[in-house]
Amino acid sequence: MTRPRVAPSSLETDVQRIKIGVAHYGAGLAPVFAAFEGGYFREAGLDVELVDVHGHPKTIEALLAGDVDFINSVGPELILANERHDGDAVVIASAISRSAQQVSARAGLKSREDLRGKRWGVTARKDMDECSIAMAFERWGWKLDDIEIVVVGSDGLRLDLLLNASKVDVAIMHAPETFQALNRGWGLIEDLGRLDVAFQNSCAATTRRLLSNRRDLANRYVRAFCAGVHRFRTDPAFGIALLKKYTKEPDDEVIVQTWTLFSRLMGGMMFPSLEGLRNAAGVLLKLDAIKRAPDPSEVADMAPMAALDESDFFATLLGARSVKLATTAAG
Repeated sequence: MTRPRVAPSSLETDVQRIKIGVAHYGAGLAPVFAAFEGGYFREAGLDVELVDVHGHPKTIEALLAGDVDFINSVGPELILANERHDGDAVVIASAISRSAQQVSARAGLKSREDLRGKRWGVTARKDMDECSIAMAFERWGWKLDDIEIVVVGSDGLRLDLLLNASKVDVAIMHAPETFQALNRGWGLIEDLGRLDVAFQNSCAATTRRLLSNRRDLANRYVRAFCAGVHRFRTDPAFGIALLKKYTKEPDDEVIVQTWTLFSRLMGGMMFPSLEGLRNAAGVLLKLDAIKRAPDPSEVADMAPMAALDESDFFATLLGARSVKLATTAAG
């Protein structure tokens, strides 16, 4: 597939250096890696340094401290960090606006009802995974008291910790973990994406400070971000090779299944999901993780995407401008 050119060449003569915090190398960060590998940051006049920061909480802390300029994050973690650190982080574009997690269970557990009363593993309390559990339970008519939540911590490989059947019966998985778990005898019980509930997942974020001082950088960033999302989900060879490189997963079938899942989840209008942020804040409030649910407008800035939407960017990106339309004479 030919790589679409989506940025005006005038941007290339005014190159600005930026730092992007990288929380992990899973499929959720594919928009960043796709924009980087596809050359879309460069086309937007951005010279990018990817900064390795372990985990979403630390990545948001680095953003708030000014150590990085942009991150790829998830709504609950961003809202939580803003309250804890009196932060000004905001979502400026969205790749996935619903839950992208799956529920996996050890051998012997076959159905949703089998999971009631079991030990559900999370790496930390009141994080994105527990928010996903609470969101799903609300739709299932369950209560958190129906299960036991077990914190496995982060002292080791996440997948190994969550698949320790001596401590955990059920775990929230993020692809490729879902398909890696299948290879270890764990079953896929529920795909939370099928609930189709608005929930701000993989998204581009920066700070109000940067938007106030360098809004042009944010405009360039969302241009590259959206181009990366589009390329990832419409170019299988590119997307699969990207996942293989960054996840370092050796099993080709796991990579293919991961790409297929995320290419279906990604896309849409790519504006920050106000309803997804509202739902995320509501869940955090119910978990007593925050004292006040912020209005979505407090943690989202629609202007960079709105500027892109008002330009000819998407018509060009999606190929409409390359179509020769037939004309008929009025008669």
